[in-house]
Amino acid sequence: MALLFAQIAYAKPLIALTSPTGIAYLSGGIGEEEVLAMRAQAKKFTLNLLFSEGTSGRWVTNVNVNIYNEQDERVFRIVGSKPMLYVNLPAGNYLILANNNGQKLRHKVSLEDNANKKVILNWKDAVEEDLSADE
Repeated sequence: MALLFAQIAYAKPLIALTSPTGIAYLSGGIGEEEVLAMRAQAKKFTLNLLFSEGTSGRWVTNVNVNIYNEQDERVFRIVGSKPMLYVNLPAGNYLILANNNGQKLRHKVSLEDNANKKVILNWKDAVEEDLSADE
């Protein structure tokens, strides 16, 4: 338990970026230290997206994401997101379009003021390699 607290204490703080549309966001989740740092920031963002693939839920990176509001206006875009993407959107209804190596997912989400919503986008049809198999 003490080791876990030590890891959290030494995780490098992440600095939120701002999109061209004025939306604060963080993208991370590669390596244990970065995962811990991201988790420490999660509640500061209204939308926490996690990207995975296959039945094992293996995390994926290089995901392109577009988020649209109810007026069908793109309010957020990122190219090449890491597996964890935290976005601070105002309350409202949104459509998330995510692209992982040409495979697209659509997801609708409703956000409330000062609330935090976690959404896991999983590309279930992704081909998984069995790395434990004998050659």
